[in-house]
Amino acid sequence: MDVELPARWADEPSRLAAVRSMREFSTSVEPVLANIVRIAAEAVHAPMAMLTLVEAERVRAVVRHNIGVTQLPRTASPCARVVGDRAPLQIPDLREDPRYAVGPLTAADTGARSYTGVPLLDTTGNVVGALSVLGHKPGALGPERAQLLGLLADQATAILALGAAVHRSAAHADALGRFGSDFISLITHEVRTPVAVITGNLELLDELDDVPPQYRERMVSAIRRNADRLVRLIDHLLVTARAGEALAATVHRSPIDLAGVVADAVRAAEARARQAGVALDLGLEQSLAVSGDGTMLRSAVDNLLSNSLLFTPQGGRITVRVSTGTTPGPDVRPAAVLTVSDTGVGIPADELPQVFERFYRGGHAQRVEAPGAGLGLAVTQAIVAAHDGLIQLDSTPGLGTTVRLVLPLNQDGRRPEPTAASVGTPAAPGRILAWSVSGSG
Repeated sequence: MDVELPARWADEPSRLAAVRSMREFSTSVEPVLANIVRIAAEAVHAPMAMLTLVEAERVRAVVRHNIGVTQLPRTASPCARVVGDRAPLQIPDLREDPRYAVGPLTAADTGARSYTGVPLLDTTGNVVGALSVLGHKPGALGPERAQLLGLLADQATAILALGAAVHRSAAHADALGRFGSDFISLITHEVRTPVAVITGNLELLDELDDVPPQYRERMVSAIRRNADRLVRLIDHLLVTARAGEALAATVHRSPIDLAGVVADAVRAAEARARQAGVALDLGLEQSLAVSGDGTMLRSAVDNLLSNSLLFTPQGGRITVRVSTGTTPGPDVRPAAVLTVSDTGVGIPADELPQVFERFYRGGHAQRVEAPGAGLGLAVTQAIVAAHDGLIQLDSTPGLGTTVRLVLPLNQDGRRPEPTAASVGTPAAPGRILAWSVSGSG
């Protein structure tokens, strides 16, 4: 009985081309993928796990954890069904499914009885393979652990995409070699930390039947917060993988009110600023429309605020301004200028040339073991470049850092899209809005 794989789909050539690309560059990031696959097994308490790519005639195990299978015919692999259905798949007992009751997975040397697989989607939507976990006993994963497996699958796909992007660029052909084991340990740490929090709280919720509502809510909040952290890391990896013309091509341009985007981001950061004991000041001109992608621009602003909050000690101040200006260089155009200044630890002069490199973490960040994968400024620079803008950074150790984003104003005459911050507020060019949040420590 053959597996209903979409071999005749119109986009199957595109999918297979993506699979070949992933396979070609997977060796460069194999140690990182191996750690993610091992973390996946540990997170859902599965003895075996594998990351597979579904080719035209077979399923290839790119990375394995405690399983000897290296490749499977499509007819004998549930991974092919994951690709065919473009959806997660759970088989509580492989021996009760005639397609897999007798085969490499259920053979004595493997002894798999249960299977759960989630799809690996590349940046263009092709389903290239699956991240799968297998158990020696019949059973199914609960919805929370299945969702966590999906997050880790997205993480693995982002790593594969990053490996492919690095090798496609001659300028960065040795990027992974330069970072070596530091790159592997950094990404593994950034994945393992939120996964540990998620799984720990899931275990408590599973084991304790009488958890008081307030404690249950705290556990659920911790799960959500760390799941969001994983999603942000995935998004950052995908943005850096597509940096350049490929990223610019994905920008869904429309008139965006930059002031509204910044105001939203500052409001979202207020609670963290209070907790850190840092004053947060905002001043902006309304209705400064730039042509761009609101989601990407919000991510860039969030990254700058997060960096400032991370490296500004208690009692410090972060000042955020949005104003009108002009683009630098011979082709002068009206521009919106976002300035984020802090009174933080600052950056030494010898580190400034490296701050926009992917995965670069300065000496202070390493000494204090600050969270983060060293992607924030690289992501922000990529987003700004995709919007035909410019990013500038000045810093003095012990005095603080100032970052400026210069984005050309929208010139097509259309009104900017409203944001949560600007809804209900009349547009008034030139009007200044300002507020301040004082940190309480």
